[in-house]
Amino acid sequence: MGWYIVRRLVHAVPILVGVTVVTFAVLAAAPGDPVLMMVAPEQQNTADLAALRAQLGLNKPLPVQYAVMMTNLVTGRLRSFRERRPVAEIIGGALGPTALLAGLALAAAAIVSAPVALVSALRPYSALDHVVTMFSLLGIALPSFWFALVLIFVFTDRLTWLPASGLRPEGVAGYSPALVWPYLVMPTIVLALSILPLLVRYARSALLETLHEEYVLVARAKGLTGARVLGRHVLRNSLVPVVTVLGLVIPGLLSGALVVESIFAIPGIGRLTVDGALARDYPVVMTTTVVGAALVIVSNLLTDVSYAFLDPRIRFD
Repeated sequence: MGWYIVRRLVHAVPILVGVTVVTFAVLAAAPGDPVLMMVAPEQQNTADLAALRAQLGLNKPLPVQYAVMMTNLVTGRLRSFRERRPVAEIIGGALGPTALLAGLALAAAAIVSAPVALVSALRPYSALDHVVTMFSLLGIALPSFWFALVLIFVFTDRLTWLPASGLRPEGVAGYSPALVWPYLVMPTIVLALSILPLLVRYARSALLETLHEEYVLVARAKGLTGARVLGRHVLRNSLVPVVTVLGLVIPGLLSGALVVESIFAIPGIGRLTVDGALARDYPVVMTTTVVGAALVIVSNLLTDVSYAFLDPRIRFD
């Protein structure tokens, strides 16, 4: 197992390098000049744009810019074009809100999807199963921003129960749970709804398939109670496909946070990425892209490793 993990991590290095090359090429080919984005339009005629471009290293050939940027990224010296602060410091400040939001959304989706999928699988093709299927398909088809706008319209504009933006009241320092939770309710619901239908569909299919396996029929024939059959024979053997889906949706939470954090003005990595892309802040976009790619690699690795614990027949040599 240890050598398998080491090999996977070694293979991840060229993948990360490829991601950075593609990201830098897209940023360089995109329209817009980072220098002009930093200088107000009324000052562009008088400002020394060439000096600013040289200060940022944008006057060098693209391969040199890429090499310098990657060197600074690896050594932790990469600075934002716009804020002139280390990108690691900026990412560190934005990581907490995104991790909190993603963790709450994942927990909420897992807690809701498990019983819904189980009840739907125990009564296949019933009226309840059809309702669950219909809402799952609607959840997959409808975009996250639509749910966000509906919640804002209902709970902020009409009922005035919940705030529509930010993570804490203005002028308040710190993140007290009593003050933060109203700001997290709607973003958590929206982000959870982006993965909940997928979890329900895959969990239902896995449970429905396992319920018709021969060893489950044998366990029932031996006189085991329904709860014991579900607990010892059905649920655990249905976890492998569900864990596979979790390995895919966990990195997807970061991309979902792009929309959610932008709509609700949450100062997380998603909003930081959007603002960096709009401002042509290459260091910020490069760093957040590497963080997202690393999250995908680590999530896939943890998913593969978890197979061995869920199914003793699986071994990694």
